[in-house]
Amino acid sequence: VDEFQDTNMAQYYLLKHLASIHQNIFVVGDADQSIYRWRGADYRNVLRFEEDYPSAKVVLLERNYRSTQNILDTAMAVIDQNSNRTKKNLFTRRGTGQKISLLEMYDDREEAAFVVDTITNLVANNGIEPGDFSIMYRTNAQSRILEETFLSANLPYKLVGAQRFYGRREIKDIIAYLRLVHNIKDEVSLLRVINTPTRGIGTKTIIVLRTLALTKNLSPGELLLDLGRGDFSPNYEELPTRIASVLSRFGKLLMDWIQYREEENPLKLVDRILEDVNYKEYIDDGTDEGRDRWENVVEFRRLASEYQDKDLISLLEDIALVSDQDTIEAGANVPTLMTLHSAKGLEFPIVFIVGLIEGTLPHFRSFDDPEAMQEECRLLYVGITRAKNHLYLLHTHNRYTYGYSEPAEPSRFLANIPNKIIDGNGSSNVNYHSMPVKTRDTIWESDQSIRAVKKTYNPGMKVEHHLWGEGLVLSSKIEDDDEIVDVFFESVGLKRIVASIAKLEIKN
Repeated sequence: VDEFQDTNMAQYYLLKHLASIHQNIFVVGDADQSIYRWRGADYRNVLRFEEDYPSAKVVLLERNYRSTQNILDTAMAVIDQNSNRTKKNLFTRRGTGQKISLLEMYDDREEAAFVVDTITNLVANNGIEPGDFSIMYRTNAQSRILEETFLSANLPYKLVGAQRFYGRREIKDIIAYLRLVHNIKDEVSLLRVINTPTRGIGTKTIIVLRTLALTKNLSPGELLLDLGRGDFSPNYEELPTRIASVLSRFGKLLMDWIQYREEENPLKLVDRILEDVNYKEYIDDGTDEGRDRWENVVEFRRLASEYQDKDLISLLEDIALVSDQDTIEAGANVPTLMTLHSAKGLEFPIVFIVGLIEGTLPHFRSFDDPEAMQEECRLLYVGITRAKNHLYLLHTHNRYTYGYSEPAEPSRFLANIPNKIIDGNGSSNVNYHSMPVKTRDTIWESDQSIRAVKKTYNPGMKVEHHLWGEGLVLSSKIEDDDEIVDVFFESVGLKRIVASIAKLEIKN
């Protein structure tokens, strides 16, 4: 049985049953590479093997044929922070190799620009093939900035395991809403969103709408706007009561959005549409896929925030420039963009892992779940071990959430990488090694004994703010005789709060 760490409990019990009958079983697995907990995989199945079969022979496959020793040492420094694993000492005969490039960028735009510039220079000056590069990240939403930067540089790329950002269902929905608000005659956009989310407008109702619009020499959108006036519309009485009612409600929304477009910027218009149609409730069903889809929506909202001093036409025009790109074939000799989950089983001569900040990797959803936190660590380990010759680990000084720039903290997983294998070139190198890594609580505790203020809030704690509602504490530190708390709120994103002023309520 290969990839035994990826079995779920049903598969585990089935294999155990078969082995008990036939008295033979041979498995290959590595708990350090178990990254599919979200779909039922249980890394402990590998660890149970020796308990289930105490007389079985265990062979550690510690020689690595892919990576250089510096890459392996980096991987070991990261994964050794995890408990509940079989410790290994990976080695290779490929030599020490280049040092790891561990760099801090100002934000993710500079991060993406660095990736593209580095690839361009190495291809032009070092004879390296474009297909030798892979750029990896934690969430699909992170691909937008990278995609746009590649396109701006006229550098082709391919995505593995995901649609391009502007081809994703939820992004196409929002763009269709905006296009319809901009041009009420856009029937393609109308048909996409008229019943998304579902609002009781089925195929029969759409046929009735289009038929009546045709007789009135109107577009379906124009007729909807008229029906939005309710009883004041001369066309209202020409429709069956139920059909007139549901179409009128949607027409009224369109009327409101068009008026709102004239008064507010694209960001506020996006927020208004999302709120009016309850899009978060529709797209985020509580599953990992649903939460990822909502993260894509949040990333689109960030895009809209860049147009607060512009109009909707500017936003739609720029989207059109980057959304209608040709699809690159899978075998093309171009750099590859992918999430770390999609990277399993692949290898590349040069790997960039971007977005290595707290809240992204590890993801904020893992902060109150020790098992999930360990899987986040394994995810980075898998990404690191995809690299053959050179590894770039990038994090940013700032992160953007809901259109606002917030200070970012380097991922805790970087703290134990030995200085001797890190490339110290450039002024952006960060001294991670003064930073404890077991829990984020300890990062800010070293000098609290000399302060009068004590910490009240800890990572993973749930709190409530009188304006922003419920949130999750990401970190806390004592600064200038007060407690500074980073909290992620579903309503407004990441906020840095002075505890004595905000008076957060701790939730059980």
